[in-house]
Amino acid sequence: MDIRLVVFDLDGTLVGAKKPFSEIKRELRKRLIEMGIDKELVGDLTPMYEGLLRISRETWIPFEELYSILVELETERMDESFPFEGAGELLKFLKDRGVTLAIMTRSSKSAAVKALEMNDLMEYFDVISTRDDVPPEELKPSAGQLRRIISSLGVQPEKTLVIGDHGYDVLPARELGALTVLVTGHNTGRMSFQVEAEPDFEVRDLPALKVLLERLFSSYVVVPAYNEERTIASVLEELLRYFRCDEIVVVNDGSRDGTEEIAHSYGVHVLRHLVNRGLGGALGTGFVYALRKGAKMVVTFDADGQHLVEDALRVMRPVAEGRADFAVGSRLKGDTSEMPFVKKFGNFVLDFVTAIFAGRYVSDSQSGLRCLSGECLSKIRITCDRYAVSSEIIIEASRAGCRIVEVPIRAVYTEYSMKKGTNILEGVKIALNLLFDKLR
Repeated sequence: MDIRLVVFDLDGTLVGAKKPFSEIKRELRKRLIEMGIDKELVGDLTPMYEGLLRISRETWIPFEELYSILVELETERMDESFPFEGAGELLKFLKDRGVTLAIMTRSSKSAAVKALEMNDLMEYFDVISTRDDVPPEELKPSAGQLRRIISSLGVQPEKTLVIGDHGYDVLPARELGALTVLVTGHNTGRMSFQVEAEPDFEVRDLPALKVLLERLFSSYVVVPAYNEERTIASVLEELLRYFRCDEIVVVNDGSRDGTEEIAHSYGVHVLRHLVNRGLGGALGTGFVYALRKGAKMVVTFDADGQHLVEDALRVMRPVAEGRADFAVGSRLKGDTSEMPFVKKFGNFVLDFVTAIFAGRYVSDSQSGLRCLSGECLSKIRITCDRYAVSSEIIIEASRAGCRIVEVPIRAVYTEYSMKKGTNILEGVKIALNLLFDKLR
């Protein structure tokens, strides 16, 4: 994937400390009450920084006077800070790949710098953004703090990955279109309250995060294309939001129009069949190329415009996280409102036929949006040249013991894409093809 900037949360993500935030909050509340501020006015201080701003407005006590107490408590807390396992190795891995690194934290500048210097992490970061560096209204979970970081480094949001341990890290990234990873297994350093926000990826700890990033950095997208000059440009523009040119493999399956020339104009890698071999032949060629390049994950993406790149990310998630070897994007588990009845019925029949040979049922066996680990893909032998390949991949993966999951997706049906794919006659051919091929 085309990740050029990684923005880390600090406390709870890269470093922890023995004293929990709940204890800091209790001490802050105690000191405010000792100053003569009414208990009811102090409240529960969730979150603390915004609580101090509120108290200053309502009491006319200078904010700096109140804020200095919080900074003192935070900075003292960092005396016992420590890096989480794998922090240094992860940061070095990213820097060695040429990725720019930044910190986005709600901590004070003095606390953040102290933690980074104490734990020998300062050298890795080009930007350190703390709550002292932005107006209160721009502090995360507002998108302003992240927008400043991205803008200062000249990186597009889609080329940015935000890594944190809290919903406050996910929300600004989602607003700007950046990718997110939530680290869930660190028990120290996390804020004393939670906010529900769904990340793009989730891991338990930093060693697992490094494995996930290795998979993302070695992902390929195979796009089989036959006479798709009307849609190939928009498809590639969408994929290039998140993937590098050399990670996108267009297999020109004997097109007689301008498909190949358009694909070349976007700088992606193009493989050519001199004659039309069908979907199976095109996927087979793309798979062989990706495996030879050392792909750890391979995504297949139709060239007719019926898939969303956001759904491709969802389909990648279980494989990237190591929970599955093969993820199928299921239109039947997602929004089927645009799916014509004839396609629903045809898919149901082919799903049933596929299940007979695979020994397991997949609700959308004919989906063109799927993700396979390199290890699983290396165990699959493709013999079907045409549409039967969609069923064959599932059968082969199941027989090889690959862990298969389904991910709900939405198919975008247009008059153009409706003419593509399988129909009833093609469905009969697929069923017969599978029967003859798998029984021989």
